[in-house]
Amino acid sequence: MKLELDEELRRQFNNKHKAIAHFATVDVEHGYAPEIRPMTLLEAGWSFYIATSVSSRKAKEMDRHPKAAFLVYFHDGKNAGYLRVTGKLHAVTDAITRNKVVKVADYPLECRWKGGAADSNLYFARIIPERAEYLRPGEDEAKDITREFPR
Repeated sequence: MKLELDEELRRQFNNKHKAIAHFATVDVEHGYAPEIRPMTLLEAGWSFYIATSVSSRKAKEMDRHPKAAFLVYFHDGKNAGYLRVTGKLHAVTDAITRNKVVKVADYPLECRWKGGAADSNLYFARIIPERAEYLRPGEDEAKDITREFPR
């Protein structure tokens, strides 16, 4: 990612490596109905991750239809903007990778999953961007920044 864009996006995040995002999945069992909910989005090296319970409805939706989208909304005084990403989901089962991500994002994994990164009840996934848009606060048109993110 270009240094200028990296610095600008980091300023927009409440925490440099995590944010509350509106996270969307598809419910295959109910006619491909879209589902959206707030979730903590973890970021490490501009790769994006989510953590949830294996038994959650969203984990089941992600297993059945491994695509998702998220939107992080930004405020800059009177202006607003966003980062919107759509992509494929890839389950991350490796405890070492999970530990690296939660350490970078300073995410208290053990508060919800007593076994930490190796907990069998933890569903951990990476969102691999297929499309990314950034609307700078105060501007009227989003810019395609898909190429800025690792695959």
